[in-house]
Amino acid sequence: MEEENAMQTDKKAEKRISRIGDKNISDALLYKSIYKTLGIQQKLNRSINPDYVRDHTTKKEMLYHPFWMAKNLIVADRPPFPPKKIPRIIFVDAVSGYRGLFSHVPPINTESIADKMLTAPQITEENLEKYIKDVQEKQINRSYILKKPRHENKATELVYLPIWKVKVSSSELDHTFYINGNTGESEQFISERWWNGKDLLK
Repeated sequence: MEEENAMQTDKKAEKRISRIGDKNISDALLYKSIYKTLGIQQKLNRSINPDYVRDHTTKKEMLYHPFWMAKNLIVADRPPFPPKKIPRIIFVDAVSGYRGLFSHVPPINTESIADKMLTAPQITEENLEKYIKDVQEKQINRSYILKKPRHENKATELVYLPIWKVKVSSSELDHTFYINGNTGESEQFISERWWNGKDLLK
């Protein structure tokens, strides 16, 4: 009976989300990825390698970081010809406000994730429009020298990017690393923007 209650509690503590990507990197690739982010001085230290990173990891957790994904249709009038329509995907970091355009459409999958692993969005759908408009005006429109295009917002969706947060502590290396759970790429740049607030719009 207790086990059954525990299982029901666990299910209640989960949330169905749309996740960017479909498969997490292996532990071996995670530690190799962290090692690749190190500076030249640290890499010249022969005692530091991916195994060293693994052995001195004091905390490792998977975070699911929220992003807004907006389907945008660029409509460029060119009379007497029909208007040219170009679909683009705009992304907005739902915590920092960092925004831009996806170079390609990422795969999106549905998963059940524990609530405690989900980072709460700070930018809600109600105040998302100004971020989308900022991308349209400052990133898309600047490609059009004369007449600026029109924009049609087709849909928005809150998606989550899996990010490994890894704390490594030793006399040689003491740092917290943020690694993309899909690709193994460093997310240090975007993680720094979570706290400085430089991308937020008033």
